[in-house]
Amino acid sequence: MVVYTARHVLPVAAPPLADGAVSVDEGRITAVGRKAEVLKAAGADAEVRDLGDAVLLPGLVNAHVHLDLSWMRDDPPPSESYVAWLRNRTERVESAPDPIRIEAAEQAVKEIAARGTVAVGDVTGVPWMAGILARSPLHAVVFLELTGFRGDDAERLLDHAASTLDFVEKEPDVKAARGRVAVVLSPHSAHTVSAPLLKALAGRATASGEILSIHLAETDDEAAMLMDGSGPFPDLLRSRGGFDDGWRPPGQSPVEYLDRLGALTSSTLAVHCIHLGQQDLSRLQARGVTVVTYPRSNLRLGVGKTPVPKLLSSGVPVALGTDSLASVSDLDLFSEMAALRREHPGLSPAAVLRIATLNGARALRLEKTLGTLEKGKLAALVSVPLADPGDDPLETVTSGPERAGPLSDPAPG
Repeated sequence: MVVYTARHVLPVAAPPLADGAVSVDEGRITAVGRKAEVLKAAGADAEVRDLGDAVLLPGLVNAHVHLDLSWMRDDPPPSESYVAWLRNRTERVESAPDPIRIEAAEQAVKEIAARGTVAVGDVTGVPWMAGILARSPLHAVVFLELTGFRGDDAERLLDHAASTLDFVEKEPDVKAARGRVAVVLSPHSAHTVSAPLLKALAGRATASGEILSIHLAETDDEAAMLMDGSGPFPDLLRSRGGFDDGWRPPGQSPVEYLDRLGALTSSTLAVHCIHLGQQDLSRLQARGVTVVTYPRSNLRLGVGKTPVPKLLSSGVPVALGTDSLASVSDLDLFSEMAALRREHPGLSPAAVLRIATLNGARALRLEKTLGTLEKGKLAALVSVPLADPGDDPLETVTSGPERAGPLSDPAPG
């Protein structure tokens, strides 16, 4: 047994502890509490590792990331419109060689693990991403993302995706990581996926009890397309040969539209949710949807701000992600927490830490093993040194600390 002691312990599910400790045995937490109490319970034979002036907290959960886009690191922000940037990014992805993309993704995984991220919700269009995560120490839900706006293509696209999923799940590395890495199908968005395909994916997720991740209410252009068919997205689809000439706008907000199709449930992760009306908020709350935000990417792309305080006060849980290195400079959740606090100064540091840990674990259905420091959970521990012994621990960890990292790899499970 090993006992980690630190000036501060942040269990997340319980109040902060000064002069706290966490005992670990065979990769699992056996006790969390005051230093003297935990040491006494551990016994004289326990190995004690004193972290000194540091903060001990649970590993972070990145609920939405595109690791396969890591080769686009340091891309400039959009110089024209968001849609023009999106078109350019899509065209570049289609021509990028797999070896370059794979190497960059593997490097990104190493970097985020080294900074204390222990689980990810990775949204990808490539089957090889599941294998990379299976070979890493991370827990993951891999969302194989589908696009396809022509209704007549829905059955073909779903059959092909199901075959791809079957192939991925049979890969030796992925099979060996079962229980730590899950692979599911998910739609991209309401303005890039046909109603038949959205309904089919939503029904599949409901029947299997799987998580559904979808980009939602990211831009005004998305709302304009669904309301009356205006905006640049129809022309973007036409230019790529993907528009359905028989399609008619539903005349609804993106949230209302997805709700009508059965895509909003307690298993849905709605990513962005920037442009929301009061009725949209009520629908998200009523359906038990979790919203995932990433303030730095939203800022860089100029799409607006997720109304996080309003969502939380409406009873809508919020988790934190980073998006991809195509739209943000790094995938560091400590930096993302700091950005969230800058964007919404009224949020307490405790609320921000909860968003980056327990809320993310719940969103990915990993709360039984990750997200808090509690007896029986995996020992996915992260340490952040204090610059000064008197520094506030919650302020320190949510203000972008320069140094932070894991103490040990959690046991698979």
